[in-house]
Amino acid sequence: MKNYIKERVVCILILLFIILAVAAVMDVCFDKIYNEWICLILMTGLLYSFWKGGTSGLIWALASMTVPVFLLYPLFMIGCLGAGDIKLLAAVGCFFTIKETIVCMGISFFIGAVFSLLKMVAERNLPARMGYLLSYVRNVAVSGEWELYETASEEDKENRKKEKIHFALPVMLGVILYKGGMIG
Repeated sequence: MKNYIKERVVCILILLFIILAVAAVMDVCFDKIYNEWICLILMTGLLYSFWKGGTSGLIWALASMTVPVFLLYPLFMIGCLGAGDIKLLAAVGCFFTIKETIVCMGISFFIGAVFSLLKMVAERNLPARMGYLLSYVRNVAVSGEWELYETASEEDKENRKKEKIHFALPVMLGVILYKGGMIG
């Protein structure tokens, strides 16, 4: 019986990794994760949670998926994180406990920070980007009000697309590292 349970969990994790890989490709190629794909992940996660734990499992999955929404909504409001990224993390939360969801989010943000740092070094704009970040933090601290974190002028929208990282990839890697037993 233990082998059956272990095989079942491995199958679900492989399915989750495939779903996340498609989301990452979607994010890189189309600069968005389509809502239909997010809904598929949500439905899969909720069905898995119900299958695993019945009504109680479903309730815990719903609680776990709300964690990224509440924690990351402020980052969305100031323009630092896209709605698709938050929806993806919420959908992933359906597969995990609240603690696992928070840990996966933390790992994903760490990987995203490393990607951002490497991108700034490669593009040789690290000092300028850090200067903008410090200026933003100072302006918010002085004014006491949150502002939109815009990195380019309205005319320079194309550069804004180049500056961003596609966060679905760090999410996928965070889940792989954590659930694959490499971190945690």
